[in-house]
Amino acid sequence: MLCNLLLVGAVLCESAYSVIGKKLTGVLSPKRITALINLWGFVLVTPFGLWMAWDFDFASVRASSWLLLVFYSQAASVWTVWLWMTGLKTIAANQAGVFSVMLPISAAAVGVIVLGESLNGTQMGAFAIALTGVTLATLPQRGLEKTAPGALPH
Repeated sequence: MLCNLLLVGAVLCESAYSVIGKKLTGVLSPKRITALINLWGFVLVTPFGLWMAWDFDFASVRASSWLLLVFYSQAASVWTVWLWMTGLKTIAANQAGVFSVMLPISAAAVGVIVLGESLNGTQMGAFAIALTGVTLATLPQRGLEKTAPGALPH
């Protein structure tokens, strides 16, 4: 039960991220939003990081692990935020939110391609349903004319 509540909380946070991000793209550039998000995260996490670093042996970490850490931090904290905010600048938040379904699909694809993991039939079926949902949600609506908000259709 607790796990389900945590997942609902994560979905609500992701929804808020899309809606707030859409609002911010109207007044700030995607680069500025990315910088502010990362600055805010830095301020919030630094005290915990300093506490954990106090007894950590940094010399025991191999150079290749440091490189992976730098790549991961750039990919997760900078590039993805900038790409998402750039997309939100031109796409409605409700439509962009549909693409959050792609997160587990892309994670699974990377796991299969990079780590050699395997997928079972149930997972493949779930991915097919998710991709069908994204496709249907993003298809142009046919037969509906766009009207100004509050205006009556012809």
